[in-house]
Amino acid sequence: MTMDKNTNMPTAAELEILNILWKKEPLTVKEIHEKLVEKKDVGYTTALKIMQNMTAKGLLRREPNGKSHLYFSNIKKEET
Repeated sequence: MTMDKNTNMPTAAELEILNILWKKEPLTVKEIHEKLVEKKDVGYTTALKIMQNMTAKGLLRREPNGKSHLYFSNIKKEET
């Protein structure tokens, strides 16, 4: 069974996070959340959940860094 290429296309919220990471990566959830709240009211746990879903979809990569995790984009801006 083949997967539709558009299945893993980022949503608008995911694209906001990717845009932050494309400018400067890697970042923690806290750092991304701080950037998101500059534009709109987003809860920390909401940002975390979106990023967990993005990692599961293969859009992000997560690496341990002490007590936190660093997130990297797994896709290029040109691919979106």
